Amino acid sequence: MPTSEQTADEFIALVQRFMRVRPKELFQDESLVQTMKQMQALKETAAGNHEDRIFLFRILHTLITNESPPTMGELSAELGIPLSSATRMADGLVRAKLAERCDDPHDRRVVRLCVTKTGTQFMQMATSFMRGRITHLLNHFTAEEQAQLLHLMNKLIDSIEAEK
Repeated sequence: MPTSEQTADEFIALVQRFMRVRPKELFQDESLVQTMKQMQALKETAAGNHEDRIFLFRILHTLITNESPPTMGELSAELGIPLSSATRMADGLVRAKLAERCDDPHDRRVVRLCVTKTGTQFMQMATSFMRGRITHLLNHFTAEEQAQLLHLMNKLIDSIEAEK
């Protein structure tokens, strides 16, 4: 039985291996040319910073799932990032036409970040694509292995959240 340290080393090696997988190997469906173009536009707005690209998706997800559009300060606090970073990434989403700045109906001094119709469509398309791709990859696992994978992933995330 491997020690926790050995398992951690193996986990890191697997994550590094996963990160080296070329996008073309993960995203093989040619019908997603538009999604890939928008993803490339998002990548360019993030100035090559991988963490920023992840936050771009988190921001879009936040805009879609929140009851009301957030201010930059609210977005920054929700994501746990500096205000300047939230503003820079919001600028990229606005340039990509996936979000727009909108007025607060109750206070003219407040500016909020709203998802555009294009942004909503992009997230729906990306989510649908990822669901299909993950389903395809999970077909290589038995039902028991899929259940075990989900159980272990949930346990790992629960452990991370418990340390906050």
